[in-house]
Amino acid sequence: MKKFVLSIYFVSTAVWTQSTNSIYHRDSLKKDFELFQKVLGNYHPGLKRLKNALEVTNDFLNSKNEFERSTSLRAAFLNLHRATSKIRCGHTYPNFWNQNKEIQNELFRGEDKLPFSFVLLSDKIAIHKDVSGNALKPGSIITHINDVPIDEIVKNLKQYARIDGNNFVKFYRDFSVEGFAKFEAFDIIFPMLYPPIDKKYSLNIENHNGTVSKIQVKTVSRKHRRDLLQSNYPDFYDKSVRQWSSEYPSGSIAVLKLGTFAVWSLDLDWKKFLADFFKNKRTQNSKHLVLDLRGNEGGLMEVYWKLLTYLTTEPLKLVRFEQLVAYETVRSEHLPYLESWDKAVFDIRDKVEKKDDHFFKFRDKGLNYLEIEPSQFAFDGTIFVLMDAANSSAGFYLAKYLRENNLATLIGGISGGNQMGTNGGQYFMLKLPYTQLEVDVPLIGYYPRESALDSGLIPDHYIKRNYRYYYDKWVREIDPDYSKVFELTATDMQGAE
Repeated sequence: MKKFVLSIYFVSTAVWTQSTNSIYHRDSLKKDFELFQKVLGNYHPGLKRLKNALEVTNDFLNSKNEFERSTSLRAAFLNLHRATSKIRCGHTYPNFWNQNKEIQNELFRGEDKLPFSFVLLSDKIAIHKDVSGNALKPGSIITHINDVPIDEIVKNLKQYARIDGNNFVKFYRDFSVEGFAKFEAFDIIFPMLYPPIDKKYSLNIENHNGTVSKIQVKTVSRKHRRDLLQSNYPDFYDKSVRQWSSEYPSGSIAVLKLGTFAVWSLDLDWKKFLADFFKNKRTQNSKHLVLDLRGNEGGLMEVYWKLLTYLTTEPLKLVRFEQLVAYETVRSEHLPYLESWDKAVFDIRDKVEKKDDHFFKFRDKGLNYLEIEPSQFAFDGTIFVLMDAANSSAGFYLAKYLRENNLATLIGGISGGNQMGTNGGQYFMLKLPYTQLEVDVPLIGYYPRESALDSGLIPDHYIKRNYRYYYDKWVREIDPDYSKVFELTATDMQGAE
């Protein structure tokens, strides 16, 4: 029986075959990595947040040796991704969206994807929507792919985790596949490490009735799978792409679903949407508001600032994480390789002052606090926030502020992000001259003023994201997070009836 094995690209047996049949030269790779190391060392604020100088130096040395042995674009990408993962910063990675089209076509758009949506767990894959033609039911479990156990696959995929600190809940969320985004991490990394054989994967399946079977599935491109999912499961598709929505499941509960704060991607006036929802008499007359932030990784901070005006009836003065940077101005030799959507970040000497031997702080004292004035339409009932591992940036901060000010009860999974702080805000897009690979380099560290846990936010009512959770959602059609809301509001629900 044919089996595949993990492709260890840093020992370099693969060759990137283009029209020129080019093979990377070690001297050029060395120059790329030295630039990468210097840019991060000069401008990234978080390199030594979790590791001491010796650990950081050793990480770079090991990554440099791997990268220099790359013999293909695929190997270089994997080795670079693994190098950024060691930093434990969720905003530092070779951004799939920022690679040029040639690299995207070469590495990301192959017909090598699994033909279903799924959730990745520690030792299994739980299938959600199947388009393989094998009639796999929601909740069916994959225990092996080409005879490789899922826990072994997970162990190898973790080398490419894009997480903050050691909060691995975000890894499992990132490496699950919904099927509708332009790129998803599992689709990109897994086929590089475990290529399909003749465009097929062999799967060991555990079915609901306890039976075990072994099947083969044909791989698909992301576009083909998306088209099949949209055609076969239109309701699933509509809910996935419709990021903002509202509903009133009972006379006492209003629900506001905000799946992203990246409002530039939405086909709506987000400020008007929020104003209309909170002005609505059904919202005003509801006793409880459910703010569903599940799946919300972040976006514009302005969105949650505006949202807070509708979620408090009293003025708020919120203590913000301290904002620190590692540089004042960009060195001239680095300028040709760096881009940013805000040219002002290349020279910030007029905005910062020295804090200590490691950081500069912003002179604008207004960055220390966030002052919120309540809207006249602010909701004055009980607020519940549904959260999960996607909440790693703006969604994280909104949930944090709401709980710290006793404005909401948090329900669901542990958030992404980290209570020890994250990096983001402004970015350099570093383009390595030889491989042409791009790396996002965040420039601002958002760090707490006191010691904090190396963990995401732990909700008031923790609903573990295990197999039972997804079985309940997909098979029994019971949402465990909403079930907790209904449990906590049972008295009002009975009164409404």
